[in-house]
Amino acid sequence: MSDPDQTEPKMILVNKLDPMSEYIPFGKYILSLKQLSKGKFMLRTKSRNPVLSFKTLLLTKKTKAIVQKLLQDIDVTFDEIDNLTEDERNIINQIVEKTEINTRLKIPNTKKTQLEKDLHKFNVLRGSIVSGGDNIEMLRDFRRLLLHLTNENYISKKECNEVLLEMLKLNL
Repeated sequence: MSDPDQTEPKMILVNKLDPMSEYIPFGKYILSLKQLSKGKFMLRTKSRNPVLSFKTLLLTKKTKAIVQKLLQDIDVTFDEIDNLTEDERNIINQIVEKTEINTRLKIPNTKKTQLEKDLHKFNVLRGSIVSGGDNIEMLRDFRRLLLHLTNENYISKKECNEVLLEMLKLNL
C-alpha cells in the first residue's frame, strides 16, 4: 500500500530550539504553531506583538503543506505552486513577501509584476505601431506607457525623446 501523505510534509507542532515556546521563527517574524495547527497563519514580531500590517490568514490544505515545507526548509516545486488556485497563490505570495524568507528563490513566481505587464504591453504596442497601426487610442497608450517607463527610469530620457520626435516626424 502506498502512503497517502507521501507528498505532504510532517506537521511541525513544536519549536525544536525552544520546546516550551508556541512560536517558531519564520523569516523576519515568528509564527504561531498553535494557530498553524488550526489552519491559520498568524505572524508576530520577535517581541510577540501582532504584525499590524498583516492579518491572520486562513490556510487551505495545499497552502498549509507549502508553509510546512517552508518551515522545514524543503524546496517547493513548480508543480505544487501550479496546482494552487489563484487565491491560494496570492496567499503564498503575500506570506513570502511579508516575511522576506530566504527561501523565496525556491518558490517559483507565476504572477507577473506590474512592471512586467507594462513592458509586455509596451512591446506589443511598439510592434503594432512599427507594423503600420495608427489607431489613436493605441498611440495614446503607447505614449503614456513610454512616459511612465521613462519616469520610472526603465527607458532613458534620450531614447524617449528620440521615439517621440520620430512619432512627430511620422505625424503619429
